[in-house]
Amino acid sequence: MEERNCCLGLSIIKGLGSIRIAKLLKHFGSPLRVWQADERELAVVEGIGSLAAEIVKQRDKIKFEKVLQRIRSLNINFITINDQAYPVSLKNIYDPPPVLFYKGEYILDESCVAIVGSRKSTSYGRKIAEKMGYELAQKGITVVSGMARGIDTHGHLGSLKAKGKTIAVLGSGLDIIYPPENNELFNEIQHRGMVISEFPPGTKPLSGNFPQRNRIISGLSKGVLVVEASSRSGSLITASLALEQGRELFAIPGNINRTQSEGTNKLIKEGAKLVSSVNDILEELFIYSEIEEHNQTAYPELSADEEDVVKILQEEAELDINQLIEMTEKSPAVINTILLKLELKGIISREAGNKYIFLGLQNLLKPL
Repeated sequence: MEERNCCLGLSIIKGLGSIRIAKLLKHFGSPLRVWQADERELAVVEGIGSLAAEIVKQRDKIKFEKVLQRIRSLNINFITINDQAYPVSLKNIYDPPPVLFYKGEYILDESCVAIVGSRKSTSYGRKIAEKMGYELAQKGITVVSGMARGIDTHGHLGSLKAKGKTIAVLGSGLDIIYPPENNELFNEIQHRGMVISEFPPGTKPLSGNFPQRNRIISGLSKGVLVVEASSRSGSLITASLALEQGRELFAIPGNINRTQSEGTNKLIKEGAKLVSSVNDILEELFIYSEIEEHNQTAYPELSADEEDVVKILQEEAELDINQLIEMTEKSPAVINTILLKLELKGIISREAGNKYIFLGLQNLLKPL
């Protein structure tokens, strides 16, 4: 029995959740040992107790062959917390999801910024969300959001219009598109980005799922931008989680007479960085200076990984990310991070079809 399958099985047992699963994994040492434990052994684990009988009951009914067959039939992939490709940024939060189900290209890396906000947004808020998504994508930043109505939707749209990458984190199973009017957006994201969920297929979009998924949105991101939020907006939960996780928090200032600006203005008052342009985010998260004079001869050192990629691109006309992964034998997450850094330094450029070209060291942006 594979460890991955055992982790998958634990994630679909109702009533467990990420915190209890983490305690079980810590106690037994591996998903396989948890799966093989009897009721008495399970019951002694903190937070399990009388739940042990129900765990065993549900566990005994799970047929991995049928579960995997259903997942494959829906074109869904999954990654577990013990897999090497599981994002480090998410693994380090208080209660990381033991399993992530996903559709699309695997682009979970450390070069993400979240754009969140009110479902009942204003036309101004929607325009700003789209503008920020577009401009972040132009800089090679992956935009993360929740595909909800309003601000989330337009953050994704901005990134897609810039032909960038975007990640949608759902509060339902990946076979249930919510809200239903975002069916077209869902399809576009999975073809040009990634749709993920910790909830197994068949999970309905219950109200309690959305605050839970917010920790993933912030956990994947270097920073969280709140575009619009009322004083009771769910996006304030994401903002709070971002601070707990040590992420940078940004907010768009708004009209003091509008309900949708109450939350964002309050965040700024309490210390969130006011954002009036995308540079406010870039300067905080990805520090760089203006392009140096063309006669500059002394260049900052590149890391060994960056040098490997630069040498390859110097010899090739253009390459896409899959070719670079194959040629360097590095993981998608590592290559994505390297490419972002090189693009911000002005050494490479991302062209049509997500192909990368070498620009030259004379364009290097000097890190501060």
